[in-house]
Amino acid sequence: MKKENKLVLIIALVIAIVASISAVAYAMLYKSDAPVAEQSLANAMWGVAYWVVFIFAICASLGMAIFLIKQAIENKARYLIILGITIVAFFVSYFLASGTDVPQTAFEKAGADYSVSKWIGAACYTVYVLFAGLIISVVYSEVSKRLK
Repeated sequence: MKKENKLVLIIALVIAIVASISAVAYAMLYKSDAPVAEQSLANAMWGVAYWVVFIFAICASLGMAIFLIKQAIENKARYLIILGITIVAFFVSYFLASGTDVPQTAFEKAGADYSVSKWIGAACYTVYVLFAGLIISVVYSEVSKRLK
């Protein structure tokens, strides 16, 4: 394992441990029958867990984006094909989404416009299609590796 990868793994484990300990401490300290003013330590533990995970997610997303951009520059054709497949999957999902899956009253309660329902459905269907493609590609990869 590369030295940089080991460092990233150690940092990720430390962050996961801090967030986990904070979340467990929150669960142990929180009392549902106590007033909010007496919950300051529990709320502090929740805040630590929340912000540690939030900052880690942002750093991981940026790191993944940089990695993907670097890979895309090196392997242009393959990543353009993947991008094209993703765009086609989204448009097919958009046309398959009914836009009436969620009642209009739910959008009104949330203060959102009902017209976004079709976009939400398209995003959900796109995630389902891409996740199914991921599972199929992993299974294919493992099966083909075993057959060689």
